[in-house]
Amino acid sequence: MPVRQLMYAGKLYDKYIQRNKLNIYGKKPVHLPVPKLVTFYNGIEGKGDEVLKLSDAFEADREAAEPDIEVKVRMVNINYGKDQGILGACKPLSEYAWLVERIRKNRSEMDIDQAIDEMPEEYEIRKFLVGHRAEVKGMCITEYNEAETLQMIRMESREEGERTGAARINRLNTILIAANRLGDLKRASEDALYQEKLIKELLPEK
Repeated sequence: MPVRQLMYAGKLYDKYIQRNKLNIYGKKPVHLPVPKLVTFYNGIEGKGDEVLKLSDAFEADREAAEPDIEVKVRMVNINYGKDQGILGACKPLSEYAWLVERIRKNRSEMDIDQAIDEMPEEYEIRKFLVGHRAEVKGMCITEYNEAETLQMIRMESREEGERTGAARINRLNTILIAANRLGDLKRASEDALYQEKLIKELLPEK
């Protein structure tokens, strides 16, 4: 998110400079709006409010060279009932959080209709949602399909990694047994680092 926000900010500053005809190559300082970077989180992983930093993505040896760029993004959990501060201060955002919470109870298309119909009449966003019901349903269904697809990809990748790891270990054991290196076989079964060492030695990657 900090990388994305940095890219967004750069584009916005470029538009601001062009629109206001500012000279960034002159001698006079160019005055720019102060950036405040916030992202709303409404996922299901239970994350709390936190500050995300661009520097956390830098290489591990960044201490050898102090970075000249830092970007901080405040992530705010807007799940219904979580951040009462911002949700209490922004009625439309609180109403949106209520809608997402209702839809999550059943991710079917019918439930999206039901959630919109159940929304209290006094909610400010209700009129908009009713008037744009088809677009709202399409957006919500796409969002959940993407989330489920990503979850499936993660699970498949993890399972594939486990299968690949098991296959390499089986091949290693076969080689050690054939070479009568039973001592290495026993040690490898008890020492993961030694097992990895033997894998690199006897099963080099192609």
